[in-house]
Amino acid sequence: MKELIIEVEVKVPLTDLHKVEESLRAGGSLRLNSETQYDEYYDHPCKSFKTTDEAVRLRRRVPSGSKKTARGEARSIVELTYKGPRVDSKSKSRTEISLVVNSLEDARLFLERLEFRYVATIVKRRVFYKVGDATASLDDVEGVGLFLEIEKLVKSSSDFEKARDEVLRLVGSLGLDPSISIRDSYLDLFMRKTAQGSAV
Repeated sequence: MKELIIEVEVKVPLTDLHKVEESLRAGGSLRLNSETQYDEYYDHPCKSFKTTDEAVRLRRRVPSGSKKTARGEARSIVELTYKGPRVDSKSKSRTEISLVVNSLEDARLFLERLEFRYVATIVKRRVFYKVGDATASLDDVEGVGLFLEIEKLVKSSSDFEKARDEVLRLVGSLGLDPSISIRDSYLDLFMRKTAQGSAV
């Protein structure tokens, strides 16, 4: 049986995206691309993903400067992703399975027919940089805030701790304190802020 890929990831809240971007460029990181991501999250019909620390996400990725389709819509890439429980207490690393799908509408219908429940949509503008064999993203998340995410994929659990420590060192090399990294997903942060707003 194929071993699941682990997405080794560290997330740090920011106050200034441009300062960190300057640090990335000064360190020789290569700017890759930018895009807007529309992430729809769904909950399982028979269990709570909040309780099991799992996630099912339907993502529409719209690259910056994307050409329009014949219907006048921006061309996009659609992915359906499962995320397993976080695997340690120092990062938000977890196993991940991701599939490219041809139709956003069909993917929604697929989930609905299986009685998955729509939870929320998270919208973020994201700029990617290549940092060695890791990827950094500068994220502006609507209603949530500004963040740096650095991630690296490993194919074996035996490689996890080494990769996690490398990612934490990369965070430090950008002048940021790795100890302020957070394990919350953007959905966690969004739902918390939404709940606070509704209580006011």
